[in-house]
Amino acid sequence: MAGLFDVDTQAPQQQAGGLLGGGLPAAANAASIVVQPLLGTTLASIPVPYQPRSDDELSDQERKDLEACKAGVDNLRTAFWIAGKSFETMSTAKLHREENSNFAEWVWEKWEVSESQLYRLIDEWRVGEALTNLGHKPLEFHVRKMTELRRQSNDKVAITVYGTIARCRPRVTGELVGKVVDGLGFLPKDADAVEVGHRVRTLLDTPEKKTDADEKSDNVPDISSLGTDSPKGESSRKPGNSKADPLAAKDIERLQDALASLHEAAKEVNKAAARRAVEARPDVASTLIEAIGATLQQIDRAVAIRLPKSE
Repeated sequence: MAGLFDVDTQAPQQQAGGLLGGGLPAAANAASIVVQPLLGTTLASIPVPYQPRSDDELSDQERKDLEACKAGVDNLRTAFWIAGKSFETMSTAKLHREENSNFAEWVWEKWEVSESQLYRLIDEWRVGEALTNLGHKPLEFHVRKMTELRRQSNDKVAITVYGTIARCRPRVTGELVGKVVDGLGFLPKDADAVEVGHRVRTLLDTPEKKTDADEKSDNVPDISSLGTDSPKGESSRKPGNSKADPLAAKDIERLQDALASLHEAAKEVNKAAARRAVEARPDVASTLIEAIGATLQQIDRAVAIRLPKSE
C-alpha cells in the first residue's frame, strides 16, 4: 500500500547542465515526491460501489477497497457523505462477507451505527457531495432534508433550494431548512428549479442578491453533472408564486386530484375488508396496510401548513 509520501519512479529526472557544466547537485536529481491523501479522507479514495467479484475470500484488491471504505466510515462525524459512500460500496460489493454476512449487524458491531442511520447515510451521500463541491458546508440534517426533496422531485430542485437559502441568509440553520422544506410541501418530479427558487425566496421573505454568475447563466447543475460553481438561474427580481403563477395552478390541480383519489380509496377500504385480508393473507395484507398508513402520514405531513384565516 502506498504511503503518504511516495517516490514516483516514473517521474522525469532533472538533466545535468548549467553554466558551469558540472550538473546539478544530487538532491536536485532526486525523484519527484508525490503527496497522496490518506485513505478515506476524500471521496476519490473511496471505490465506486460495485457488484461482488465472488462469494469466496476477498481478493487483494477487495481487501484494499475494504480498508479504504473502513477509513471512510471513520470520517463519519466530520464528512458523513464519505462515510455514506463507504457504506454503500461495502454493502454492494459484499466486502463484509469474511467478517459477518449480516451487513447491518456488522456495521453496528464495528461503528455503532444503527440500521436506520446506515441506510439514511447511503441515501444522502450524493447530495452531500454535490453541495460540498458547490462550495457549501451542509450539516447532515440539512442534507437529509435536501435528500427528501431530491427523492420527491429531482436533483436540480434539491440543489437550488439549498443554494437559494444559503444566498438569502448569512447562516443556514436546521430550523431555517426545515421551515423552507415544510413550506414548499409536495413537489412533483417535473418541478421547475427556477420556479421553486422563487418560492423559497417568498418563504424567506428576503430578496436575493444577484451575482455576475447568475447574470451569465441559467443552468442549474444536477448531481450527475457537477461543476465547481454554485447553482445558477434561481435569481429574479420578479416575485414568484402569485395567483397567476403557472406552478401554483398546477399545485391546485394536484391537490384536487389527490383529494379525488382519497375519496375513491375511502369508498373501497374499510375495517371489515382489512380484517378479512389479514385473516386470509396476513403477510401480504400487513405489508399493504403499513404502506397505506405510511403514505397517508406522508400526505398529512405535506399538507400540515399554516392556512390563512378565513374572513
